[in-house]
Amino acid sequence: MTAKSAVRIFAVMNIETIKEFIKSQKILLGCIAGGILLIVAAYTIFTVQQSIAEEKARIAEQNRVEQERILKEKQDGQRAKVIDAMKRLIETGNSETALTVAEQNKELMNDELRAMIHLATEKDLLERIERTSKWNYADLAKYYGELADLDPENSKYRKELKGYDKKLRKKLERKLYAQAQALPVRDFKANMDIYEELMQLNPGEKLYKSKYERYREQYEAFMKELAKFGPKPQLSADRKFYPEVKEYLSKNSMFPETLEMESATDCYYTDAGWLVGCTYSEKNEVGTKFSEFLWFTISNSTVQKVESGGAYTVN
Repeated sequence: MTAKSAVRIFAVMNIETIKEFIKSQKILLGCIAGGILLIVAAYTIFTVQQSIAEEKARIAEQNRVEQERILKEKQDGQRAKVIDAMKRLIETGNSETALTVAEQNKELMNDELRAMIHLATEKDLLERIERTSKWNYADLAKYYGELADLDPENSKYRKELKGYDKKLRKKLERKLYAQAQALPVRDFKANMDIYEELMQLNPGEKLYKSKYERYREQYEAFMKELAKFGPKPQLSADRKFYPEVKEYLSKNSMFPETLEMESATDCYYTDAGWLVGCTYSEKNEVGTKFSEFLWFTISNSTVQKVESGGAYTVN
């Protein structure tokens, strides 16, 4: 092979290589261009979809705002009617009915309706006061107390409340003192309690304090005396018997297997101990049922004495 031939062959080989290279570059550029087109297309689709979503959201928000506006207009109209109705009722002396109307429409509540409720409440209380006897201190004090709470800055309401509260206390004081005068002297606890209440109503009255102290001392001495009899017997849950009595009868009855406890009195006391009355029944050997009422004196949780039903009379 000559040198010229070699050059030709080499040249041909290079040309073929260059062509292939160029061809491959064109393919690569085509792929790149295709990819770019795909990206552009995807971006365009995304942008369109985003725009559609934003438009939908805008329209939804517009609809929501419009619905709220319509609802507000409707509620404002209803509220205006309610307030007008309440005004007419208040003006005609029917404040209590006006409050009922407000309660039935509380879903319309706002500051204007609250102010109308405040006015209706005040008018209703004043109307109640007008209908109340001037001697009914309890109700008058109650109504003026509610007015004072409703309008703390109103000195008139506070003054009226103070006056009726004072009258009420004096009325209650007279009533309690009359009750104290009617109590048996030996009812130490009841006397002590009522004079303690009178002391609270009128702390400056020395008579109440001296009476309270005297009855308190007598009651404490009495309770100390009772302590020697042990705990006070307690009625069963069904109030038919005292456990101490049932236990005694079960041990001493002729027919304990047929014993039935039927009723019991309250628990009293004597110089010998706690006194209770019980009715019980039994069946004899032939099955005849008989009932009996007896008094039982209990000391330290044990029956100490049994007496007939006529032995004591309870006033």
